[in-house]
Amino acid sequence: MSKNNVLVISECKYSYTGLSSLLKRHSDQYNLRLFSDFLHNGAKAEKIIRHDIVLIFTSRNLEQSVNVIESLVTAYQQYRSKTRILVFYDDERVVRLLSILGISVELLPAHVPLATMQEKIQQLLDSKDHACIKVQKTRELSPAESDVIFNLLRGDSLAHIAEKRGTHPKTIFSQKYSAMKKLRLRNMNAIFTAGK
Repeated sequence: MSKNNVLVISECKYSYTGLSSLLKRHSDQYNLRLFSDFLHNGAKAEKIIRHDIVLIFTSRNLEQSVNVIESLVTAYQQYRSKTRILVFYDDERVVRLLSILGISVELLPAHVPLATMQEKIQQLLDSKDHACIKVQKTRELSPAESDVIFNLLRGDSLAHIAEKRGTHPKTIFSQKYSAMKKLRLRNMNAIFTAGK
């Protein structure tokens, strides 16, 4: 039986410790090998795709959450990753942003009872197809459009994005406009005020 490589992404070492003790209960049955990532800017897509299962704890730090979501988008766009993903969220804006971007992964509030958490993890371990990244085709952004949206979410201006890329601001504006149209947004503020 091959190993199931499990990556835990968290800013909090206590979350990792608690989750690893929960996973150790299943380590013999599912042949698990545990890895951790405590980076404050989120794991890169290249790291995510090397694992069978990724458990992500987002925080109230929106920039960290945006970085993690960008990594999920990249894992899908560039690699069509089949990694099974479970996101524990502490901030409803994470759910809202994933919904607006048309990204579907398994979501669970961070403060659920232990039995609920264990049940979700059990489902993830039992199914090879459960919780893979899916994106609504009508909302799927090009890599350039994704880059513009995520840079804007981090607070960059169109001019600064154009300067970083070495292109004209009009090109960046047109990519922003195209992305906003696909995402059905009137302005960037709608990301944080729109309902699911």
